Amino acid sequence: MRQFWMWTAIALIVATNAVVLAGVAYNRAGEPEALVIMTERELTVAYTVEENSGVELRLDWRQHRKWSSYPGDPGSAWFNQKKLEALGYDCSRPMSDPSARLEYEKALPRKAFAVLEYEGEAWRTWIAEAEKDRARIAAQIGRQEATQKDLKQADQELDRLRRTDSRLIAVDVGLDPAALRRQYPDRGRYIIAPAEVRLTIVEERTEKHGARDPAHLRGVISSILVNYINVPTELGNALDFIRQDRLLSSGPHEPRYQVTVKYGRRHEPWIEAIHPIK
Repeated sequence: MRQFWMWTAIALIVATNAVVLAGVAYNRAGEPEALVIMTERELTVAYTVEENSGVELRLDWRQHRKWSSYPGDPGSAWFNQKKLEALGYDCSRPMSDPSARLEYEKALPRKAFAVLEYEGEAWRTWIAEAEKDRARIAAQIGRQEATQKDLKQADQELDRLRRTDSRLIAVDVGLDPAALRRQYPDRGRYIIAPAEVRLTIVEERTEKHGARDPAHLRGVISSILVNYINVPTELGNALDFIRQDRLLSSGPHEPRYQVTVKYGRRHEPWIEAIHPIK
């Protein structure tokens, strides 16, 4: 009986591995769904590596201006109520209804597909907005409405955005990846990845000039479901120099390597190549 269970366990392991390998083969069959060459800005080493085995790169993407304290920031305005309804959320109850808040707060996350744009219009717009913020603060100093410390912080934010922050930005979501690909056909710039989204409530806000922005609904991408990518053993040596590079733990720095990433038929990524940036 003991041998029976041992062979059953072995057979289960073999069958499981066969299913996994078949899924990998299916995902990588044919032309890649996307092929994007990114850098350390978008794919960071998940942890300090002592051995080549087990190296992972973490996909660093963004969806909102990180310096904005206002959830209704225009940078995320595209994920509005109409988009939520297209994903299957029932948003028919007006926020003026006393029971609306409780109903919307109970709304569960949903699976969808996110469109991630690499080094495109969204990133350039982000830089332009940061430059406007910096100019506004500089003008406020003359009116004693801001300080040199505020200006220094704005300069630091702008510098990080230009040189080290990720340029991979979420620009759309949907339920049909084929329809999204037709809308965003550039496979070298747009990644379509499985994601989890959720509904949030943006609280009422009164601007400084007195304009009132009423409470409303907005969507948020909670996560990209495949956010860590294993580095193949044969490519791990390309990251050996990072072990000796003290910059790994010293804060933001310019990218030291570039990575060729492919996405397959199941919208799952794998690493094709890694090259140091000199």
